[in-house]
Amino acid sequence: MEEFLNFVLRRLAAHPDEVFLSHAAVDGRDVFTAQARRTDLPRIIGKRGQTIHAIRSLLNAGAAKHGGRVQLVIPD
Repeated sequence: MEEFLNFVLRRLAAHPDEVFLSHAAVDGRDVFTAQARRTDLPRIIGKRGQTIHAIRSLLNAGAAKHGGRVQLVIPD
């Protein structure tokens, strides 16, 4: 799951070396926090949030397949 997320976020960012992903388990849920350059955030989030929504949907589908739950957080 983390490899997939790293792959997708780095491909979307103009500066892939500055994309950082951290992982924590909170209340039985995997929480991923993605940090990137401010100029890359619009590319990752997408128009009206469509790109980040699609990424979250894929993460949730993959987690549900393995009986887990996942959350993706992008701090301001």
